[in-house]
Amino acid sequence: FNKFKLTLLPTVHRPSAQLVRHHHHPINPTQQNNNTKHRSIMNPLFNLVTMKFPYAQETVCIFMAIQGSMKIRAGPNKANTMHWFHALCRSTLAGFSGAAFTNIFMGRPTALFSNDVFFGSCLIGYGLVNWTPFDIGYLALKTFVGSFFTTVFAQVFRVGGVAGFSDAAYNAFKENPSDYYPTPVFGPILFPSMLGNMGGFFGNGVDKYLEKALPWMIQQSVSCSAFYHFYAHDAEGWLGVTLRSYLKPIAIQIMLLMGADGKESEDDALFAKFAVGCFMVVMGIVRMDQLLGPRFSPFMTLSEMVTGVFSGKKKKVNSKPPANKKNKKKNQ
Repeated sequence: FNKFKLTLLPTVHRPSAQLVRHHHHPINPTQQNNNTKHRSIMNPLFNLVTMKFPYAQETVCIFMAIQGSMKIRAGPNKANTMHWFHALCRSTLAGFSGAAFTNIFMGRPTALFSNDVFFGSCLIGYGLVNWTPFDIGYLALKTFVGSFFTTVFAQVFRVGGVAGFSDAAYNAFKENPSDYYPTPVFGPILFPSMLGNMGGFFGNGVDKYLEKALPWMIQQSVSCSAFYHFYAHDAEGWLGVTLRSYLKPIAIQIMLLMGADGKESEDDALFAKFAVGCFMVVMGIVRMDQLLGPRFSPFMTLSEMVTGVFSGKKKKVNSKPPANKKNKKKNQ
C-alpha cells in the first residue's frame, strides 16, 4: 500500500546523463564563492517555495486547511449558524478536494486517508477559524497579514502538488509514450491540473464552475504543470530541448544565486519547481482581495492586449455635440 503512497514532501531529482551532457555549463569557482554572500538573504525564498524548511508539510497543510475554512466561514457560513459538522465537511472539501479525490483517477490511495497530517490539519484549521474565544482566530486571519501568510503557504502547498503529481504521472506513463512524441504529453499536465481544480468542480459543478469564464485555477495549473513537465521531464522531445536550450544558462545563474551547489544548479526539476513556485506565490499575493483582486489574470490581460493590437478596433467616438441644457428662465 505504501508503494503507491504519494507525498508532497520535496524530493531531489537527479538530472539524466543526457541532459547534463548536452546542457552542461562550467561553473566559475570565483563566481560561486561570490554567490555565497547572497545565501543568507536569498536562500529563505528558495527554501520556502521548494518546501525545504522544518515541518514544511505540516505548515503548508495547516494553512491550506485554514484557507478552506475561511472560504466557508466568509461565504456560506458567514452568519456562523451552520452546524459544526456540516461546516467542517465543507471546509475540508474546500481545502482538500484535490487531495481527497484526484488520486482515484490513477488508482492510488487518497492522501486524505493515507497521511494523517492532512486530516489532522483540517481539524486544526477549522478550530482556529471557528472555535477560538471571541472569534479571535477568524478576525486575525481575516486581516491583511493573516490573509498574506495564508495565501503564501497555501500556494506553496499547491506548488508541491504540481511537482509531485506531474512526477507521478510521468513515472507511470514514461514507458509508453505515443507514436507522435517521445515523451508522454497530456497525462503529466492534466493530472496535477485536476488536483488544483477538483475543489471547483466538486463544490460548484462543472457547468457553474466553467460558465462565466476560464477559471484562474485552470489557467494557473495548466500553465505551471506544462512548464514543469516539459522542462523537467522532456529529455528527448523538441519542446523540452528547446526550452532548456534557452533557459538553462539563466537557470544555472539563478540557482547559484539562490545558494545552490554545482550539482543542484544542474538539476532541471529543482529549477522548474523553484520557477513555478515563485510564479504561483507572487500571483497568489497579487490576486488577494486587498491588492488587484481575484479577477486579475496576467494571461487574460496579455490576451486582451494582443487582441486589441491585432484586431485594429478602435473605440467609437461620439461626434455629436452634447444635448443642449434646458434654457434658463428669461430675465424679466
